[in-house]
Amino acid sequence: MALSTIQLQLADREHTFAYPRAEEKMILSVLKGVDYPLAKARITGDSPVIIDIGSNCGAAALYFKSHHPGARVICYEPCAATHEMLLANVGPIDGIETNPFGIWDREGTFRLHYGPGHYSGAFTLQPSGSWPDDLGGEDIVTKKPSNGLRRLQLTSVDLLKVDAETAEPEILHEVLTGAPEVAIHNIFVEYHSIAVRKYLTEELRPKYDVHLCSVSSDRQGTLLFVLKDLAQ
Repeated sequence: MALSTIQLQLADREHTFAYPRAEEKMILSVLKGVDYPLAKARITGDSPVIIDIGSNCGAAALYFKSHHPGARVICYEPCAATHEMLLANVGPIDGIETNPFGIWDREGTFRLHYGPGHYSGAFTLQPSGSWPDDLGGEDIVTKKPSNGLRRLQLTSVDLLKVDAETAEPEILHEVLTGAPEVAIHNIFVEYHSIAVRKYLTEELRPKYDVHLCSVSSDRQGTLLFVLKDLAQ
């Protein structure tokens, strides 16, 4: 896999970030704040708790950390090779921790299907009917997000980011119903169809203000949900 590197400013020092060259457009979109515009989120305090589900090689984690140096960023990336790259990118940084398993609405060992071109940003637990059979994959361990919040003994989460390649609705439903006592103030989520975008908007609108952040195709983009109580 061919890699590229970029220098990022974190606090008072530069940090070298490596990423797959084939995924440069996606990575730079994250680093520039196109996908997850923090200006639209409402984060208070100097030490926010940020959970990054589907961390890939760490672009979002580093973007969040660069804007909130005192943040605790908790990353989840199930692919073994991608987690190794993630760990190399963020391991030396205080306040960022990584977990080598997936987050889903069920716990156990499941097949992670590789994407076309072996792009790590397209690996999925739920391939569509048209997904080729010969792309390969690996078995991964998944855990429920509500159990993770209890394990971490969190009473609130300042920012939850979910990019799990079509598993986003199940993950959000599980964490919001499985741990309703934990206030999640801001949620960035990627959607992969207009139907999912509509579903997420209708489900979360009673408690959250909704912002459309980016649209990368007719079917794909990112949404931001901001807890209404926090905005009042």
